[in-house]
Amino acid sequence: MADLDLLDQADYDPLPQLMTIFSTPESVGAVASVQTYLSAYSDQLGLTMDTLLASQQAAEPSVQRVARAHTELATIFSHIETVRDRAVVAEDVITGMTVDIRKLDDTKRNLTTSMTMLKRLQMLTTAYEQLKNFSKNRQYKEASQLLGAVIELAGYFRSYRSISQIATLSRNVAQLQHDIAEQVFADFESAIESRKSEASGDRSMVLLEGCLVIDALGEGYQQRLVTWYCNVQMREYRNIFRSTDEAGSLDNISRRYAYLKRMLKSLEPEMCLMFPPKWTISQSLCRSFCDITREDYKSVLARSGKTLNVDLLLRALEETMEFEHFLERRFSPTPSRSSLDSDTDEKPNTMFGRSISAAFEPYLGLWVESQDRKLSALIKQYSNQMLIPPSGADEDDDKQDQQVLPTSADLFLMYRQILAQSAKISTGNQLLGLSRTFSQYLQQYADKVLSPHVSEKVTTEQDVRVACLIISTASYCHTTTDQLEQRISGVIDDEFKAQIDFEPEKNKFLAVANAAVQSLVRKVETECKVAWREMVNTNWAKMQSVGDQSAYATELVKVMESNVRLVEKYLHKDVYVRSYCDHITDATVTTFLNNIAKCRPLTEICTEQLLLDCYVLKKSMLRLPVLALPPDVSPPTTYINVVNRITAPLERVLKAQLTGQVAELPDNLRQYLPSSSRLALPDKFRWGRD
Repeated sequence: MADLDLLDQADYDPLPQLMTIFSTPESVGAVASVQTYLSAYSDQLGLTMDTLLASQQAAEPSVQRVARAHTELATIFSHIETVRDRAVVAEDVITGMTVDIRKLDDTKRNLTTSMTMLKRLQMLTTAYEQLKNFSKNRQYKEASQLLGAVIELAGYFRSYRSISQIATLSRNVAQLQHDIAEQVFADFESAIESRKSEASGDRSMVLLEGCLVIDALGEGYQQRLVTWYCNVQMREYRNIFRSTDEAGSLDNISRRYAYLKRMLKSLEPEMCLMFPPKWTISQSLCRSFCDITREDYKSVLARSGKTLNVDLLLRALEETMEFEHFLERRFSPTPSRSSLDSDTDEKPNTMFGRSISAAFEPYLGLWVESQDRKLSALIKQYSNQMLIPPSGADEDDDKQDQQVLPTSADLFLMYRQILAQSAKISTGNQLLGLSRTFSQYLQQYADKVLSPHVSEKVTTEQDVRVACLIISTASYCHTTTDQLEQRISGVIDDEFKAQIDFEPEKNKFLAVANAAVQSLVRKVETECKVAWREMVNTNWAKMQSVGDQSAYATELVKVMESNVRLVEKYLHKDVYVRSYCDHITDATVTTFLNNIAKCRPLTEICTEQLLLDCYVLKKSMLRLPVLALPPDVSPPTTYINVVNRITAPLERVLKAQLTGQVAELPDNLRQYLPSSSRLALPDKFRWGRD
């Protein structure tokens, strides 16, 4: 029964009871009986419910139950209406209470605001009266301390100007600020114009305290006073150095700068007494001088036009930039400009910049044109000079005779000097134009000075020396041109950097060097013609056995090594010696391949002999770059790889011929074999396949 009572629980969980009933495997057989019992129990509960419902209906008819429900609902609605009426009454009471509280809060806030405003109004009125007295008595130090508070209080009442009394007071305050500023200006004007400030220390103190008032009034008043002072001091300068007079011409440019230096020397003691240090009045005076001078130069240069003397222009520009440098040194904590010969690419921030020299910028094209004429004359002079290397009499004493043409070093030295000067006077469009002029004459140097000396036919040792000299010079020009490009890119303005490109000129010098190397290679090819002729004319049909290396191979080795030794005497750059050896190897292998087709009949013995000669040549080729070194020194690995790559087709052709695998050769290699070998090989040549 206790278990059955659990069924009455609202949160009944059947799982624990089921696990208790069926706790063992044997208990599963009782499922049917348990199910029957539960069904009977369910039926019993249904009967019980029916009995209870019938008894309830018999005790109270349904009509009475409905009537009772209506009565209860009416009571509930009545209670709801009562609660609603009470809520409305409570809301009215609370609203009345909060209105009074809100009125009290507004009254308190308005009273506080009124008291604050009245207090500030009293402060403003008092400060205004005090400021009037200070201004009248020229008590500028006290006035400057009070002026900030007056301005702040006047700003507070800006939104209350609809009140006539406050509007009147605001106008009076503004007028007082204006009057006190004008009074300070009048004091300065009186002191400057009468030149009595030096004699009266008290008056200087009054002016210095007047600057405190100007500071308090705002930056606009300070700028106005500084501008007025600079204009007064520059008045005499304007009269003396008029751009239309002789004194204002470019010839007298040094007098202008000397005038300012004297002015600074005489005025700085006075300015230190009259102006606060933070105003930097000396710098402002110099900026005014620079602005006036720049405009004067623009007028002078505009009148000169194309008739302007370039030397005078450069001299004036150099003096101007030196003066600007003087100003930088004087007013900057550290020097901000690099020296003329500095190689640094930094562009430091400057205080005055090119405040005067900017007037010369539009006319620097005349200077670029003058450099163009100088370089044109120089290239013409170089092209007319004969290239005569030193004689070989003393070559044993000095193996470094002449590595580059002196004209190339002179040309780049001149480029460096011009660039150093240009970097000082312009790092913008004019420097870009100068770089294009440099490019033009580098091309002309390669075409008119170097290329004409690259001979198609090199025969004598003197010819070899000339070719080596051209190679070394072209290499030097290529390297130096790259440095020139980097230097210009480092100093030119950022907007022009992308337009600096000397790649065509560098390629031109590489082409000249390669042409000279090819001329030396043609010398080797010419001297090898006798050996190649001997190879082709050899009676290969009578060859019975493979012997030592062929005579033609010995002659080829002799020619190659003797020429490399000769070139190494005068060519002191390893990269071009390597290139020369690469070209010799390539030319020799190509000629060898072409001559194989002319060797008939190409029997097995002949092929083996040719393969032996190939190995002899390859061994010699591998030693070409290190002939002057001991035998145990190996050539560079990269060079060995190049020789192996170049000789690989030759070895492949000969081995294919020897093993009877000609058909497996690609067409570009099969063409080097004799026609009979390309068509069909006798059976005796196919022993390698057996």
